Amino acid sequence: MQRLRIATLNCLDLALPGRRFYPGVDPYSADEYIAKTQWLATMFDRLGADLVLLQEIFHEQALSDVVRQTASGAKAWSLAAPLADQANSLPRLGLAWRSSLQPRFDSIVDLPPGCAATVPDKGEHTRFSRPLMRARLDLPDVAGGTTLTLLNVHLKSRRPEYLESEDRDDPRQEARAQLRALVMRGAEAAALRALVIDATRGARSPLIVAGDFNDDIRSVTTQMVADTSWKPDDRPQRDHMLFDALDVEQRLTPGRGRDVAYTILHGGEPERIDQVLVSEEFVPQSKRAIGHVASVAFLNDHLVERKVRGGAAPDLARIYSDHAAVLVDVVFA
Repeated sequence: MQRLRIATLNCLDLALPGRRFYPGVDPYSADEYIAKTQWLATMFDRLGADLVLLQEIFHEQALSDVVRQTASGAKAWSLAAPLADQANSLPRLGLAWRSSLQPRFDSIVDLPPGCAATVPDKGEHTRFSRPLMRARLDLPDVAGGTTLTLLNVHLKSRRPEYLESEDRDDPRQEARAQLRALVMRGAEAAALRALVIDATRGARSPLIVAGDFNDDIRSVTTQMVADTSWKPDDRPQRDHMLFDALDVEQRLTPGRGRDVAYTILHGGEPERIDQVLVSEEFVPQSKRAIGHVASVAFLNDHLVERKVRGGAAPDLARIYSDHAAVLVDVVFA
């Protein structure tokens, strides 16, 4: 029997010190950078994951500095953050994995053919806001040999998409800007669905899609990706359904509450916008099952702590992530 621990975490602007990552936002000081990379290293240690899917990586070197400070040290980890070179100024996706594993990975920049959408007053949306990261991991000892595909995602945020000419104090124009953001996120969700369909063709094609969806598990965009609406057994769409890892785990441990299953505090209210979706191969009731989701954990205690600031202490809102880490423990039969 083989086990994999897979985590996802939005790091919140992991950038090198002295490098401006957003207009109007101060770059990290040397002390802030040390505090941030140390905090992330501690989070890695707490997770104890085999693979960590990461969002908001500005510089791969910063991610290298994180793993170097973990308890197991830099030699225990390998990492990649495509497009996050020294000259980068955009949030990118990254992957860190235990050095004993050998995943193959690539980035997906463009929406698949036929997936572009027209954004009001803005034109065609043809690329992911943050290029996706796809990893493939061979599992020779599972089900006679199979390959696990992982899609690391960070979909368009709910932040209004203003035009330069628009007045940000005008509530009507704000609504229009929110519509644009929704159309962009919807187009990316539909494009991700197309990638899911392509990845789940075949008798054994296990898939895990995880990351920052910027929408709740029950939202239209997330359900568009998962397509968990009921389908008869003989409908071909059923072959490409995804399932919320937390729901799968709760089938094994009924009665467990959801009161701590949140990943952000939006306006003080808990929400879950960081998702882990799994294919039918991880649902034990399925005839295709090759394993199951043994547990799902949400490491979110820091979301309250980051709001505390006093005296000369560092601003934890810049050091700690504004997202929880989600850890899924998968056991293969």
